[in-house]
Amino acid sequence: MSESMRTVWEQRHRAQGIGAPEPFAAEMLPLLPRGLALDVAAGTGRHSIWLARAGFTVDAIDFSFAAMLKLSAAAASEALPVRALVADLDCCPLPRERYDTILNISFLDRRLIGSLKAALKIGGALLFDTFLIDQAGIGHPRNPDFLLGHYELRAMLEGLEIIRYREGLTVYQSGERAWRAGALAIRRG
Repeated sequence: MSESMRTVWEQRHRAQGIGAPEPFAAEMLPLLPRGLALDVAAGTGRHSIWLARAGFTVDAIDFSFAAMLKLSAAAASEALPVRALVADLDCCPLPRERYDTILNISFLDRRLIGSLKAALKIGGALLFDTFLIDQAGIGHPRNPDFLLGHYELRAMLEGLEIIRYREGLTVYQSGERAWRAGALAIRRG
């Protein structure tokens, strides 16, 4: 991550609230194995806080100090079991077979897919939900590096058992719209 991009994200996270979970993630909650969860690119922690309230112990990772400070304060105010970790996943490897559940929401780094799969315990679940290429036509993000092609997510999760999969337009309660792909996949023996 370049220093200029880090500065952009630090400023964005300072101004951002916690927020609500993505609808697909909320829908999948009953299917997630309880235990230790990892929230990748957690930002200010909307999914970390949500998981902790649902009974998970959460490791939240993001490279933004501002985001992790905000998340730490929010978790502490409710005595939630969230550990906020400042790290750049490009240079900090994930532990193998550690997590019962991993969330990768609104973030795409194709190079991390193998590490995410390996970080799951046997029987663990990877919940992946991010933007489709169609999103470029209606808003942020527009960079194709951060947009999935149609059915690309299905191919990326090869080797895991896909329990739920969807691609399409998500319409939020606010009326805002986003093109997203989401999957819940389990690591079998």
